[in-house]
Amino acid sequence: MKRIIYAVLTLSILLTSCSSKVPFTTKAMTDYKLTNDDVKKLQFYVQGDVVLTNGNSEKGTKTEDGELVIKDEQNLNKVIISSGTRGVVEKVEGDLLYVSFEEGKNLKFKASPTDGKYRLKSDKFDPRKRMGSLKYGSEDYFVASSSLQAFLVFKLKNSTKRKNNQRSVKGRKL
Repeated sequence: MKRIIYAVLTLSILLTSCSSKVPFTTKAMTDYKLTNDDVKKLQFYVQGDVVLTNGNSEKGTKTEDGELVIKDEQNLNKVIISSGTRGVVEKVEGDLLYVSFEEGKNLKFKASPTDGKYRLKSDKFDPRKRMGSLKYGSEDYFVASSSLQAFLVFKLKNSTKRKNNQRSVKGRKL
């Protein structure tokens, strides 16, 4: 029995690892001394739903076969990037990250001056409509202010290794 305990204690290595998603911030970049190349190698996730909308509407009236026809047509396109969707950084420009969630298209995320989180950035924002506009791929889209609150998170894994050696000495006799 003592030999089993001795062997287990001699060969014991405690490996504890756990990962959790944490907000990507300017503080994280500084604390972990991340370079632009390091940032491009991280797997990012969006926290919060992003809904992009574009389209056109056509309204008008015309007479047809003796009747007045009121035309009201809408053609809307929506792109939904659900919370938790994976993305990769394609380009870093100062405090701007260009993150791609699908091939050939990316969104800009900018470090917030208040909390340092990298939040979705619109090209223009209309405070009256509470909507921003941005380019996604080759098309222009509108984005609601709630989607502009979305931010980037990444997995942070803590790994600790410990090696313990222990043995018992019986003593010596003459």
